[in-house]
Amino acid sequence: MVRLSNAKGGGAIAASSPLPGTIGAAPLLEVSRLSVHAGSNALVEDVSLSVRPGETLCLVGESGCGKSLTCMSMLGLLDDNLSLGGSIRLFGTETVGAPESVLNNLRGSDVAMIFQNPMVSLNPVQRVGAQIAEAIVEHTPLRGATVDRRVVELLDQVGIPNVARNKSYYPHQLSGGMCQRVMIAMALACKPKLLIADEPTTALDVTIQAQILRLLRDLQVELGLGIVLVTHDLGVVAEIADHVAVMYAGRVVEASSVDALFENPRHPYTRALMGSRIGFGRQPGTPLDAIGGTVPAPSARPIGCNFAPRCAMASERCQVDPPLLRYGQHAVACHFSGLESGVGA
Repeated sequence: MVRLSNAKGGGAIAASSPLPGTIGAAPLLEVSRLSVHAGSNALVEDVSLSVRPGETLCLVGESGCGKSLTCMSMLGLLDDNLSLGGSIRLFGTETVGAPESVLNNLRGSDVAMIFQNPMVSLNPVQRVGAQIAEAIVEHTPLRGATVDRRVVELLDQVGIPNVARNKSYYPHQLSGGMCQRVMIAMALACKPKLLIADEPTTALDVTIQAQILRLLRDLQVELGLGIVLVTHDLGVVAEIADHVAVMYAGRVVEASSVDALFENPRHPYTRALMGSRIGFGRQPGTPLDAIGGTVPAPSARPIGCNFAPRCAMASERCQVDPPLLRYGQHAVACHFSGLESGVGA
């Protein structure tokens, strides 16, 4: 299993000492050798991750790399036509193969998820305030006027203007960004111990995005909240992550603390992602690098390294010999990472 260090890192929001009482704490989430198959095709392969109280783990990669499927697996939300293998332990409870009642006891109260598309996730025929209130009533002892006050508090926290009016609106009457903020309010309503967030700030402008990231960090400090955050935005990663797992074609190809990843990205795919983004030491006026090709479909993945067809460093060995993830403080799956010769190990 990839054991990511407990050292805090990152940018202005993430940079701090480990939260009191979290060092040495038992993991909230342990994923070991997770696999997801659609028939004979592997969508996710051999993914191992863990998150402790007060930690933020970011999953990074292009669309189609398996990030969202990994998150859906954590809550047992996969489609019926997909099969799940490996182990997922939430708060010490094995959930792979567990009855639905076990997962229902964890969802919403101890662990919550923010989905990528709020317009699909919200009930179109129920007012947004009522949807938040329903979550509160289902998972907390609050009732009556106390529930309404909590709804107002949550909507105000996530930056909804004119709360008294907007909480009575239906989802279609709000913008995509406003609906995403409603989804975040619903997820945080019961003060979960673990939050799984799939691109939670994608639809938000940079000002609101910064507010939401600050809110998540404040709640993390208050509650010892563990966070799994899926994002394409390396700026968000630098701001909030403690640890990063880079995924490509259903596998983790690099995993480390956020500081180590930005200071010394070892996998060619990670370096390509860094090179395709504005900032991170780029000289003004220089063109962005492009990653040629696309992520291979599960039914058309190469025999060797999945990234080899797009990698400038690929050799004949890469075409036939899939590199294994070398576990450690800075784990990487590449024949040219320097780990075999001990360089940077």
